[in-house]
Amino acid sequence: MKKPILHIVLIFVFCSCQNKNEKTSIASEQIKDINEIVEAIIIQDSLDVFSKSEDSIMFCSELRKLNISIPHKKNSKDFIALPPLSGGIYITQLIPSKIKGQTFFSSKDSLYLLEQNSNPDKLKIGKSIVEKLNTTTIEKTKIRRKNRQRSRFYEMTIPIFSSDKQNAYVELDYECGGLCGSGQAIYLKKINGKWKIIVQWQNWIS
Repeated sequence: MKKPILHIVLIFVFCSCQNKNEKTSIASEQIKDINEIVEAIIIQDSLDVFSKSEDSIMFCSELRKLNISIPHKKNSKDFIALPPLSGGIYITQLIPSKIKGQTFFSSKDSLYLLEQNSNPDKLKIGKSIVEKLNTTTIEKTKIRRKNRQRSRFYEMTIPIFSSDKQNAYVELDYECGGLCGSGQAIYLKKINGKWKIIVQWQNWIS
């Protein structure tokens, strides 16, 4: 009986969030966490994005929004597994989220997770990070492809945070042209003031 009630509550909350004229800005404190997460993933996942040569791998300086969707109800018992919104994830894939014995997101995070749908579509990473990396933008990669230039780059989503700001979920995509590419789901925890990757896995490959 608990699951249907949870789904009803989530749908109500989601609709409420959609009807509000919410701000699309992110607090400066959270911007700091976001930039720290970007650096943590680059270093801990050993991404080769520091070389600024023409053919090296680039890192997209604009993080994209990760939309959080609620599965559509088919009938009183089942939910249709339709694809979530473009570049999105179902809230039921995040809640409950217990990995390696650690809880990342629980039902108490539901409202805060859905509120993050008001994040901006794009968020530029900090200048101090950009200066260290071989960066690009989606627009630049489109131009490179149009000119038949080699284009290999990583694109990251704006992190999704738990309500206590101690856990985060990120998706990291690697694009290498044509049907070449892959994506990872990454869960992080803030431990002793530092963001650490706890678990990651491949969630798509082309």
